[in-house]
Amino acid sequence: MRIRRGFTLIEVLVALAIAAIGLAAVLSVVTNSARNASYLRDKTLASWIGQNHLTEVRVSGTMPSVDKTNGELDFAGQKWKWEQTVTQTDVPGMRRIDVAVRLSDQPAESPIANVTGFVGRTQLAAPTSGSSWELPTAAAPAAGTPTTTAPTTAPAPSGPLQPGTGGSTK
Repeated sequence: MRIRRGFTLIEVLVALAIAAIGLAAVLSVVTNSARNASYLRDKTLASWIGQNHLTEVRVSGTMPSVDKTNGELDFAGQKWKWEQTVTQTDVPGMRRIDVAVRLSDQPAESPIANVTGFVGRTQLAAPTSGSSWELPTAAAPAAGTPTTTAPTTAPAPSGPLQPGTGGSTK
């Protein structure tokens, strides 16, 4: 009787097939993770670009006209395009601003991020840099300033404290 040692060719091929399937699954997971990380990075950067653009419009001091504008910029080592759409709202003196941001090599129909904000005449009517932010002195309040009185303290209870009144009992 002969003693067999080792594996047969079929056993080795089955083991290799199982290992190959397992490695392909691991490679797929790693590839998807890298793709998702890249997409999330681009989405975050596009959101920042849209929010920065909205902030620039708000601090410009002028009311944006109702129309579409677009532009390009380099940010984080990539070329980006944005498109701004300004629409009039039902509230007089307030406009809606929609900013769509995408990479410059992507079609305009598929922005990575859309940011929406509002600008109104009251935001644009900020005090000038020469305005005084000092509080009025205690001697006399400035005209039109509401006056406040110091809070009064409640008298101490004379009898034992009742349950549920917030005091402690001994």
